[in-house]
Amino acid sequence: MSRNLLISYLLFFFSNVLAQNHAPQVTNVTFEQRTDGSHKVDIYYNLYDADEDAMTVTMQASNDAGTTWDVSCKQISGDVGEDIMSGNGKHIVWDFGTEHPDVYWDKVQIKIIADDNYSGYSTGTITDIDGNIYKTVKIGNQWWMAEDLKVKHFRNGDPIPNVTETTRWTNLTSEAYCIYDNDEKNKEIYGLLYNWYAVNDSRNIAPEGWHVATDADWTALANYVKNNSGKLKEAGTVHWKSPNTGATNETGFTALPGGLRYKDGVFSGLEYYGNFWTATQNGSNTAYYRGLGYNNTSIVRTTYDKHCGFLIRCVKDQ
Repeated sequence: MSRNLLISYLLFFFSNVLAQNHAPQVTNVTFEQRTDGSHKVDIYYNLYDADEDAMTVTMQASNDAGTTWDVSCKQISGDVGEDIMSGNGKHIVWDFGTEHPDVYWDKVQIKIIADDNYSGYSTGTITDIDGNIYKTVKIGNQWWMAEDLKVKHFRNGDPIPNVTETTRWTNLTSEAYCIYDNDEKNKEIYGLLYNWYAVNDSRNIAPEGWHVATDADWTALANYVKNNSGKLKEAGTVHWKSPNTGATNETGFTALPGGLRYKDGVFSGLEYYGNFWTATQNGSNTAYYRGLGYNNTSIVRTTYDKHCGFLIRCVKDQ
């Protein structure tokens, strides 16, 4: 029997995903059977995912007009399997002749499936010692606070000083917090700004069972989202300045641009940048932080003076 293969048409599907994620798109599917006697089939397609996720591409085949999809198509190679990125001219080779020798089908349908492996996220709440209730979200294997810290007491009940005066802030080498521009409404939206001495205090600023995110915690998060801050930033321009590049907030992290307070006491960056302390120092004068900006999708990792006031996110103890 001839092993010629007649493919009547191809179907392309995309994954069903939740509201804050964009479904991958498979378009311009074409195919051609080789005439060199190998009986291989070349399948081409374009693949696009607005979230820039790595996708899993699979292929199924049917010889009964789509009633069942149980035709084996294991002898495939090329742009199929895990970690397939967006791009045009994706190419799959199906070695049909090797997999199905001495088989002839009048019509075979092929289904190409692109899945960005997005399954949504789990949420919860946590309460600090002041009674502030924070949304929480599971991202990968970590539980994160989905709001910025705004506690005014350490876990043991000791107060954290609110330092409004510029000169006093500049000279501090002990714990302190402030509100951006000393304007109370900014606290409710963006949380509080803390110097690193408050982060590092042994009385513990995080709620029970949680800790200020370390440099390693942030690295794990950045790796999970492939260093794309858009997956962490609140979408839109209600709080972020335009264009808020790439912001989808598909993780539910809801990063906000709460700005910072420099060592000299000057406030800066509200609506433009979100800067988050880590609990990891880099020497006697500096510690690591992560920065997110309104006009890019980078997650900046660098160090800054411990006197500065940054936002804080906490992670659940494991």
